[in-house]
Amino acid sequence: MEYNFLLMFIVSLILVVGAFIYLFNRFIQTENQRRNFELRMKNSENVLSNKLQAYERMVLFLERIRPSSMIRRTPDAHNISDFEMLLIETVQVEFDHNLSQQIYIRPETWKVILAAKNATQIMIKNVFHSLESTATVQEAREALLNQAINQEESPSSTAILYLQKDIQGII
Repeated sequence: MEYNFLLMFIVSLILVVGAFIYLFNRFIQTENQRRNFELRMKNSENVLSNKLQAYERMVLFLERIRPSSMIRRTPDAHNISDFEMLLIETVQVEFDHNLSQQIYIRPETWKVILAAKNATQIMIKNVFHSLESTATVQEAREALLNQAINQEESPSSTAILYLQKDIQGII
């Protein structure tokens, strides 16, 4: 009789311990899932914040490479050739400064930004090559500004509109 009682006690103990281990494992799994979910949500918020900042920086970049904006910020040069190179270099330096933002921006959008940068540099080259060799830096400034004004849409404006539409899909 004592043997049966001991056997029933051991079986009961095994069942209770087994149930405890099972429930404890389920609890641990649930807690891990909850923590992973919270971590994903936090990372998602951080990524969204970084994406928004990247879009903001790229809009700022596009605004800074508008010819009217660059002309105000760029100091005079000795001749129009130096001034042309200074403007083209300004666009490139601004772009290089923002290269890391492409990891947060859709590839199609990045192509639009790159196209705007290239189109701006080409516009600068075309305006400067259309000038007479005797043109002054001031005349080059005016010609570039007139070209920018006479364009239906500047490369920067087109790219900014694209960025605005793109960001609407994110938020």
